[in-house]
Parts: sequence; C-alpha cells; structure tokens
Amino acid sequence: MRTFLGILLLVALSVSTCFAEGRVIVLCYHSFLGENYDTDFSPEEFQNQIKAMKSLGYHFVSFQDILSNEVTGSQNILITIDDGNRSVKNIYESVLKENEIQPILFIYPGITGKMHYSLTFHDLKNYLKEGVTIGAHGYTHEFVNQKLYDSNKKSFMREIYQSRSKLERSFSSKIAIYAYPFGSFSQITIDTLKKAGFEYSFSLKHNFLKVPLAENEDPYNLPRYMVTKSNWKGVFSLLKKNGVSLAKAKKRE
Repeated sequence: MRTFLGILLLVALSVSTCFAEGRVIVLCYHSFLGENYDTDFSPEEFQNQIKAMKSLGYHFVSFQDILSNEVTGSQNILITIDDGNRSVKNIYESVLKENEIQPILFIYPGITGKMHYSLTFHDLKNYLKEGVTIGAHGYTHEFVNQKLYDSNKKSFMREIYQSRSKLERSFSSKIAIYAYPFGSFSQITIDTLKKAGFEYSFSLKHNFLKVPLAENEDPYNLPRYMVTKSNWKGVFSLLKKNGVSLAKAKKRE
C-alpha cells in the first residue's frame, strides 16, 4: 500500500512539474520600414505575421512574465527587436500595443539619439514606462568574440561594460540581459558578461526557451530565431508544427 501511494505521489509531482514549466519561442526582429532587404518588414507584413501566430493559438509573453515564472504551456512567443531602429515607432501603437505585446528592445547606445535612423533615449524611456524591457546589444554593434578581444581588447570591453553603464545611467534601471550582435560570441564573451553583471544573454541558437530560466542549459546562450523575409515561411511552419504536436498530445490525454 505504501509503495502504491508512493508511486501516486511521484506521478502527481511529475504532472504538476509538467504543467508548471513552460516553453517559449523567442523571435528576433530588426526593422519595420518596408524596405527591400531581408531583415526588414513593412508594418503591414509584421501585423499579418502577428495575426498568423495568434490564429495558431499562440500567446505573447514578456521577459518579466518569464522572470516571474508566469509562463506555462508551449504555445508562447517572446518578441525581441534588435538595434533600436526608429521604425519601431511604425509598429508600436498599431501592432505591439494593440496586441498587448511587450517586447525586449536590444539597444546599442553608441548610436542612440545620434543617428537619424535610431530611437532616442526619450523614446525608450516612454516604452519602459509601458512595460517594454530594454537589453544591451553591444555599444557600437561589434562582433563580441575572441577575435575582437585579441585584436582590440579596449573595444571588446567597451562593447560590454559601456553598453550596460550607458543604458543604466540613461534609465536609472538595471540592465541584466544582453544579445550578441550577429549572434557571435566566445567563452571570453561569457566570462566578461558575468564580470560586468549581466545575468542572461541571447544568441541565435535554435531551440525553445525553458521557463523557469534555470531549466536552460546555459543562461548566456539562450535561444532565439531570427525572422527574415526569406525564412518567415520556415518559422511559421515551426510554429504550426509545434501547435499540431501539442494538439495531438492533448488528444492522447
């Protein structure tokens, strides 16, 4: 009898753990100008993509949701937008806010407010107030890897340390996450990020992000999928396949 009760307890714990844990597909975007290059989408294209994801039953989560362990199930998407292009304004009200999407904006502050194509710190402060998360993306968007460290250590250190200090001074807010420019990094990058006080960083490794974050193999190599014109159909197929697999699993239950 005790053995039987013990087995039941283990099964109950396994089930509760299964439902407590979540998976997130993290998508990486860049700009929304409607220009003819692969990483750019028009506002209309982006809006249609969001509608398509929702039609498959996906929910949009924020990084704060993930940190708070408030994500369950496997049909979750986190939107990230790299570089701080001012075209974020083209989709913020009509797409992001309309669909209650709070993305991560990965910024390299060496250009913020200086170049005509970049968001300003004023813009970013307003987004922060509305629940958007800000992360670092280098200082001037260099390849932050062993090659840069060996050839120009000063520049390497600036990409990590100054990216964080500049953003924290500008927002009076802790910056704990980093996204590798071009998805490029080395062990020296991870070691330096840790020393600089970053807690998490995103690469372009293709996989699901696990929630709680401690379930991921490496907090400095968190996965995400870059979305481009040429691979959108493949990304959508992945989302659809994941949804179909979940539906079959539920039927078996």
